[in-house]
Amino acid sequence: MDEKKNMRADVLGRRDALDAQTRAHKSATICRALERLVEEACAPVTGTGRTCPPAGDSAEANQQGPTHEVRTYRNFGRPPCIAVYAAMRSEVNLQAFVHAAFARGWDVCFPCMVRAGADDRGPSRMAFYRVPRERLDQARTAFLDSPLRCLPCAALSDGGYEEAEPADLDAVAVPLVAFDDAGNRLGYGGGNYDRLLPLLRDDALVVGVAFDEQRVPAVPCEPHDRPLARIVHA
Repeated sequence: MDEKKNMRADVLGRRDALDAQTRAHKSATICRALERLVEEACAPVTGTGRTCPPAGDSAEANQQGPTHEVRTYRNFGRPPCIAVYAAMRSEVNLQAFVHAAFARGWDVCFPCMVRAGADDRGPSRMAFYRVPRERLDQARTAFLDSPLRCLPCAALSDGGYEEAEPADLDAVAVPLVAFDDAGNRLGYGGGNYDRLLPLLRDDALVVGVAFDEQRVPAVPCEPHDRPLARIVHA
């Protein structure tokens, strides 16, 4: 535990030492790479279809309409559902990726700590909520700007935010404190993503995001830790 604690302190110190301009440039590079990965994994499939024939007598109903281009997606024919996060302090800022996702018509989800009951004593968990583009600023006030604040589930549903189940997520951008070349990830110690990752579909794209300054020779691992298949860094 001391090894992880010391590594967190050391790596977060290096990350915090990056100046704002460098952090913004690196974040933009990471966002572009993340966009390419998600587009490749969840790329729309274009095919040829036919317009439904008009209603009428049997002869007319049996005629096929003109062909046209059909644009659908690999996952159930719907736009991808993407899990991101609102950057805290010196984390990689995914704002550019979020706006690119909105422009492509993807569903964007943000995490929030929630509890089932109305009091502060109930168990909490990390849940993801869909945030439409037109409600992004409103969502900042509601929960994005305070991602560690725990809210009752009812407060979010009453506010019109729809929870996305882990099986709904086609791609997840995972924040981290440190990583190594084997894909091992050191988080903040809360275990939220450790609990989320096993619940995702096998075909979900999981990508860690970090700055080069967060790379370490080896992350101390527990038997239950699962390495990330991809980590985008700059």
